[in-house]
Amino acid sequence: METAHTNPFFNFGNDNLINHFQIEALLNNIPDLIYMKDTNGNYIKGTNNAEQFIRNGFDILNNIKIDLKSTEKTNLAEDKFVLENNKTITNERELYDINGFPHYYTIYKAPIYNYKKQIVGLIVKVNNIDKPKLLEAQKETFVASLGHDLKNPTLALISVLNLLLKGNFGSLTKAQRDIIVMILESCHSMNAMLSGLLATYRSENGVIRLNYEQLSLADIVMECMNEMIYLANDKDVGISIRNDCKISTIFGDKIQIKRVIMNLLSNGIKYAYKNSMLDINLYNEADYTCFKLENNSPYIPPDKINTIFAQYVSYASAHKELGIGLGLYTSQKIVEAHDGEIFVQSFEDDRNIFGFKIPNVLKNADKPRTVMF
Repeated sequence: METAHTNPFFNFGNDNLINHFQIEALLNNIPDLIYMKDTNGNYIKGTNNAEQFIRNGFDILNNIKIDLKSTEKTNLAEDKFVLENNKTITNERELYDINGFPHYYTIYKAPIYNYKKQIVGLIVKVNNIDKPKLLEAQKETFVASLGHDLKNPTLALISVLNLLLKGNFGSLTKAQRDIIVMILESCHSMNAMLSGLLATYRSENGVIRLNYEQLSLADIVMECMNEMIYLANDKDVGISIRNDCKISTIFGDKIQIKRVIMNLLSNGIKYAYKNSMLDINLYNEADYTCFKLENNSPYIPPDKINTIFAQYVSYASAHKELGIGLGLYTSQKIVEAHDGEIFVQSFEDDRNIFGFKIPNVLKNADKPRTVMF
């Protein structure tokens, strides 16, 4: 065992030798791959498992023997960057074992300083993430497969509805035709959302590219209202809309904006008291067109308001109901990707307001138009 005098990284002085032995005990018992190197890349000290890894590439924790030669150039480049720029880095990398199979690792590197604030080496942490990667791949495959499987019956339903409208199964009354048209519009929206879902899981890091065009927010709201009116009628909830906009055109992705409105409308109807009104107001605020939905539903306390747009924290949880908590999270992501803002207010007289605002003019024209979920 090295002494505190011979190891510059543990040179605390004779009065503090206990610190050296405490750190030695710590290093000997931590199972992780953590080690230190000097500025020339020479191994100095590390956990027992890390020493095996740095000497012969053997990751004892996961029973993997890495081909160290294949990582040399990348390791040197990372070390040089940390030392020259005095920066901490975290990279996710594929490391190949001696049989040529890839394994996923996160590599963390940070500079080590002496008492003069000079860099005297690096600390490195290596963490295998094969299991999380496999779980992520399985989840993506499941969701993509589910989305693909749901598209088939949706397309079949669209075909049948089109045949009905063409009169292939007999004549329709005006009321029947209007209902079928609304169901068909809902099916088209569902199909578009499923396409977006599949695109998300086909794209890298769950990123969807937005297709920008000039849109009338009032027209999209009316489309959504027509699709949701039967749900509202079933709940005995009336819907009113007031359009105070002088300018109601925005720039955005129609499918994604419609997702936001449908999410807010669905929540607004679901949690509204029976025989109550749901009021929608469209208005301008500076260079924005705003959508505001107000209903009569249970008060949401401030601690719930502060987290209601977080992933897997649902509006339903504020009312002690079961909910997956993705609708409002997704809505916030979409609105923010459009350079907009989403908001919520709750009042003790059981009035709740959800809304958003989107710029009337296209901001940052050169900015990549994407949304990451």
